[in-house]
Amino acid sequence: MLTRGDLRVARAIVEASAWTTGDVDVFILPLHKPLTWATWPWMTTLLVLLNVIVFFGPQSGDRQAIAQAQAYYLRSGLAEQELPAYRRYLADQHRGDVLQELDAASEEERWTQLAGAAFADSGFRRSLAGGALIDEQMRERWQPLRAEYDRRLDGIFTLRHLQLSSEWSARRVLAAAFLHADAMHLFGNMLFLVALGLLLEGAIGPWRLLGVYVVGAFGSGAASLWWHHNEAVAALGASGAIAGLMGAFCAVWGRQPVRFFYWIGVVFDYVRAPAIWLLPLWLGWEIFSLVSDEDSRVAFEAHAGGLVTGALLGGLLVWWRQTRPEFMREPAQSAPVDDRWERAQRHLGRMENTEAESLLATLAAEQPGRFDVALARCRLARNAGQRDALRRHALGLLALAAADASQAQAQWALARELLHGEAGLSSELLAGLVGQWLSLGLLKEAEALLEQVGRRADAAETTAQLWLRLALAHGALPDGAQQRRVLERLLADYADQPQAAKARFLLDNG
Repeated sequence: MLTRGDLRVARAIVEASAWTTGDVDVFILPLHKPLTWATWPWMTTLLVLLNVIVFFGPQSGDRQAIAQAQAYYLRSGLAEQELPAYRRYLADQHRGDVLQELDAASEEERWTQLAGAAFADSGFRRSLAGGALIDEQMRERWQPLRAEYDRRLDGIFTLRHLQLSSEWSARRVLAAAFLHADAMHLFGNMLFLVALGLLLEGAIGPWRLLGVYVVGAFGSGAASLWWHHNEAVAALGASGAIAGLMGAFCAVWGRQPVRFFYWIGVVFDYVRAPAIWLLPLWLGWEIFSLVSDEDSRVAFEAHAGGLVTGALLGGLLVWWRQTRPEFMREPAQSAPVDDRWERAQRHLGRMENTEAESLLATLAAEQPGRFDVALARCRLARNAGQRDALRRHALGLLALAAADASQAQAQWALARELLHGEAGLSSELLAGLVGQWLSLGLLKEAEALLEQVGRRADAAETTAQLWLRLALAHGALPDGAQQRRVLERLLADYADQPQAAKARFLLDNG
């Protein structure tokens, strides 16, 4: 965020501030897309690196240098010599309000105000340089002190590039957008830069994002200069330019719903809303803070100027169709993954029968033809010692069509288990199983099932028909002896059934 300061004596020129007014915290950050290699905003990355390099490079020793310069200003007696000159300057400029504030201030506040003017008020510095404000008898002593003080100030990188409200300098306005007061000031601004840069760079492209950043810096700087015209105020920070990105983001994304995180006081949450809704929220908060908290060291007017500038630029980009709708378009929602089968398997492995059966029962109701689900329910019932449930699930499994030999083998194992019980298989179920197995070429399994069933008075005709089908299946194979053997078995066991006549005909003409 952009901060402004009054060059407090023996302290850093400015202090980083939170987005606060009084005790109310406001934090709104769009977090709509993940930061991945595919969405990586390289121009945003370069801007972040430039801000970080400037802070940890040229700015790294400036806080101590500023404190030393201000200590020299007081210790050398220069401040005491320039205080009367500052009073005369204020009177000549008809700035009675500032003069009155100076007279009413405590001694420390008076030196603070003078120190700020001695650096940040360009008009005062020009008047001092002209010599008219300094008495002639003091000028000879004053000049070397002032020259030394100016030399110290000019050697401080931050002070050479600060934005001063007492003058217009395009160089200072732009340079100040890459300066920061301390590490937390830098971190807060870079957090917003990354979040906004990801969404805006993908929507308008890297070079347009750079343009918005630069023009946003000038827009925010112009608003700050207008608000503090001719005041002894200095400002620095990237948040004016970042506010430009905020405004452009709102205009470019428009009515597209975005996901953002908000924190107001003690309330915080994620919410989705059209991006354009954030513009009045951000702008309204900056204006409210500006008029309600005059003592804040946050340059709310610069934030507001950046927001308006960025919103206008974003609107122009939309008007000129310089956006990338495909980046902002919501991806097609993929169908949710159904992991109930996998979870049921995990429950079975941990012997959590109740949880497994609940999942399997739901799957069976939704997909009654799934062989693996039916088989799993049979195994679960067997492991749990639930004989009635086992028989019920087994009959359901035997009624399903086996897709391959392994499924038929599983059915055969269950069929044998049921046949050893009190009740056998119905004729319909028996016919269905043998028919399936014959179609799969499982002749041995079909014959074994018929052997297991035996001769049943209630299903003699059905069983005889199945033996005949088994014989016909053997007839399609090269070994004719197997067909003859099955036909002879049919004649011996079912001589009174109509199929016996067909068997005799086949034997006589085979």
